[in-house]
Amino acid sequence: MIVSSLSHWPQEREYAHPVLRKAIDFLHDTDFSLLDEGKYPIWDQDMYALISKIRTKPASMQSAEKHECFLDIHFVIEGEEMIGWQLQNDQTVPFESHPDQDYSLYTELGEESMIRLAPGMYTVLFPEDIHRPGLTEAEPSDVRKVVIKINRNLF
Repeated sequence: MIVSSLSHWPQEREYAHPVLRKAIDFLHDTDFSLLDEGKYPIWDQDMYALISKIRTKPASMQSAEKHECFLDIHFVIEGEEMIGWQLQNDQTVPFESHPDQDYSLYTELGEESMIRLAPGMYTVLFPEDIHRPGLTEAEPSDVRKVVIKINRNLF
């Protein structure tokens, strides 16, 4: 997992894998005020951006998820979002799996850490990262965000 801000991207870019560079360059160079919610291809079907509006909720109302084939980059455009995170281990067992749709769902996580994302911040989540997006610690609020999906075979 990586957490950073686009304000640091010019300095951090040289250390990133070329595939991550392409994805984060998209975030850095795109004026999201000009784009509606929807799916935007970046590298055919192997890398694409999903722009959406969500309403945050307490962790007790949101399942955690994990993907085997695609990495996620969560980027906040407007609002603030908490994302729960935990590395997969032998004790974390999904209550539901859909390999054909590349996700498994989890409820309780024993070692979940919270990551706060404000506008301009992003987190890169790898296949071993169980994550619970769209959370709040206070009142629910609206968030506009981008999730970039990256096929792990690009690496």
